[in-house]
Amino acid sequence: MTKNKQDKLKRARATLSSLRENIPQMSSPIPAKYVHEFHTGLDKLESIGIDVSEFRIPDSEVKPRTVASQCVGGRKMWSNEVIGIEKSFILTKLDKILIYLDSLTSNKPEKPRRIGFSK
Repeated sequence: MTKNKQDKLKRARATLSSLRENIPQMSSPIPAKYVHEFHTGLDKLESIGIDVSEFRIPDSEVKPRTVASQCVGGRKMWSNEVIGIEKSFILTKLDKILIYLDSLTSNKPEKPRRIGFSK
């Protein structure tokens, strides 16, 4: 891997690790700006040839802010302002990509997993 690619990988890992460390202290929903920051880290990885498509957060998971609700019928009115995403969802995505990056950058060969019983 070239020095430039290594640098991008390290910067992306730093971004994602920082999010993983700080998001647990935030209240849910997590503001949409952190989803953008998450995708910025993924974009860096993608720029060096790592397929990250399955780790992206779909737009449908980022919720609009409720501006009013009606008790009868449970109808809600939504604003155009996007407020964020469920904390557990973004943390799961962060764990997935960080585990994947660890497996890519580990110098140790993976041990084959044994299935079944042994004597």
